[in-house]
Amino acid sequence: MSKKYKQFISNKGKIYIGVGITAAILFLVLLINLPIQGTNSKEVLFEIKEGASLSQIALDLKKSNLVQSATLFKWVSLLTGKDKRFRSGQYLIKGKVSLAKLIGLFEQGKIILLQFTIPEGLRMKEIFAKIRAAGLANTSKYEVLSTDQTFIKTLGIPIPVTTLEGFLFPETYMFSKNSSEKVVLRKMVRTFFQNLPMDFKTRASKLNLSFYDAITLASIIEKETGKNSERKLISSVFHNRLRIKMPLQTDPTVIYGIKNFNGNLTRKHLRTKTPYNTYIISGFPPTPISNPGIDSLAAAISPIKSDYLFFVGTGEGKHKFSAEYKDHKKAVVKYQRKRRKNYRSY
Repeated sequence: MSKKYKQFISNKGKIYIGVGITAAILFLVLLINLPIQGTNSKEVLFEIKEGASLSQIALDLKKSNLVQSATLFKWVSLLTGKDKRFRSGQYLIKGKVSLAKLIGLFEQGKIILLQFTIPEGLRMKEIFAKIRAAGLANTSKYEVLSTDQTFIKTLGIPIPVTTLEGFLFPETYMFSKNSSEKVVLRKMVRTFFQNLPMDFKTRASKLNLSFYDAITLASIIEKETGKNSERKLISSVFHNRLRIKMPLQTDPTVIYGIKNFNGNLTRKHLRTKTPYNTYIISGFPPTPISNPGIDSLAAAISPIKSDYLFFVGTGEGKHKFSAEYKDHKKAVVKYQRKRRKNYRSY
């Protein structure tokens, strides 16, 4: 066989191979873009479960009548390599969708995100209830992880803490249904530090507060008032009490320390010693009592200068502040009588 003939045969083979590859590519492109679709004409909520294999996804699509052939879906996904980018989660499939559009939807990861809003001042257990109500994982792992020292140490909190109380930032969050408890908690703690006032630790230190005590104070301020205009005044009261070594004497801390509190704070509660009864203990309780927002965190390290040592609720969401105990007693009598009168008329 001549050298020229061998070269001719080789070139011809290469041409056949090239034509074959081109034909295969064209066939694949044609196959992907054919209007091959399932029979389900309604909106369907379809879930790719965490860790599901491509075969399982294909079978689930077939069961939901979203594809005509599980095998075809599987092989087109494999041949295009798009299956490697499928993201777990819930997808809203609107009516009959072509194979190409369905694969593209999974590849782009256009999952439905569950949204929930955490208001300022909630306790961890109240936050976990909201997370579960939004449709995320309904397990006890939130409670376990919130005090798990091994997990807490991975979160970058700059001090040793025994609980995540105080570090779950009030915000609107969006997560996939399949987001793990660790992912959710990690995001909330990260958001806390992203929103923490600049030089928080340094400014707290200048007020003779540790980093943790400043967060605890912010959590108390958050529970004492919903009025932003009052937060720095209430902060000044607590700073003034700390300066003269007076107990903080704040009801929200007492309530936090009562197991299964029924909403009725009694004198017996105020006289019962617990780690959170600030009428009896000096200084701060062992942990924050809520998860404060940005305004309370700022108020904790920037109190207004005042002589106030006391305040009492007026029954209108506001407070009456006093520097002297005798004036405070008069205010208590006045506003308690007013509240009783309003209660009777109501």
